[in-house]
Amino acid sequence: MTDTTRWLTVLARLGLFVLAFAAASALVISPLATFLSDWADANPILARLYADIAGAIAIITATWVMTRFVDKRPFLTIGFAAKSVVRDLSVGLGLGAAWLGMSLAVMMAAGWVTLQSPPGFAAMSVAIAAVSVLFNVVTQQLMICGYILQTLRTKAGLPTAILLSALLFSALHAAAFQGAWLPPVNVFTAGLVFCLAYAVTGNLWLPIAIHFAWNLLLGPILGLTVSGTGALGLGWKAFEIAGPEFFTGGAFGIEGGGIVTVTTAGLAMVLLLIGLRQKVPETERDAN
Repeated sequence: MTDTTRWLTVLARLGLFVLAFAAASALVISPLATFLSDWADANPILARLYADIAGAIAIITATWVMTRFVDKRPFLTIGFAAKSVVRDLSVGLGLGAAWLGMSLAVMMAAGWVTLQSPPGFAAMSVAIAAVSVLFNVVTQQLMICGYILQTLRTKAGLPTAILLSALLFSALHAAAFQGAWLPPVNVFTAGLVFCLAYAVTGNLWLPIAIHFAWNLLLGPILGLTVSGTGALGLGWKAFEIAGPEFFTGGAFGIEGGGIVTVTTAGLAMVLLLIGLRQKVPETERDAN
């Protein structure tokens, strides 16, 4: 098989994956825009939950079709192996929380964060939001670190596949950037974090847990802007952030600021070093 033929095969598989995802999405999400539209307007939190669950169903369906009938491999090889699941989920939740905590701590130290008195904390709303965030994160990670990255890897190699997948992750958020240059850089770097987390473990549990912890804490728990939108907020706000837009992110939220640039790059570097360390032959590692 020639190099051109291999690339055409990869691109054809990616095209089929996108088509399968689009078809599945049309089937499960379209009811929100048709006979469920009035219900969605009256129940925005439940409507978001429906949309996020539907999106996860669509991406899982598309991935299963591709792995089962095109790649001829078990679906779980996409990154859902049971080995180390508890460890990776626990570590991921801790890393996601620490990543956000460090970002906010720096802003607090600079005097840019003011503690607010939230109007109320509804446990049921948070629980629903948590489920919604989880399914949304699963959708994004299955798309970026799942089939797309793994298919690109077969031809381009892991480093190039990670870079391209991170670029795609940033492109998916392009509508929220509004011409600013730092938010896409930060979202790209976050994409690197997730892809590196997959590369380090060989499964999706770690990137899913990191992404879930960040989004849940930032949006439903703290009530802050997530990727340029307040849609994940539940009507309360734990902090008021006011400081130089370059550092705090301005309208895009802290994810578009220089503080998060540094913390995200730091986490990506840690994961990269872990990945490089894992490539050291066992004999050399023992010798050290």
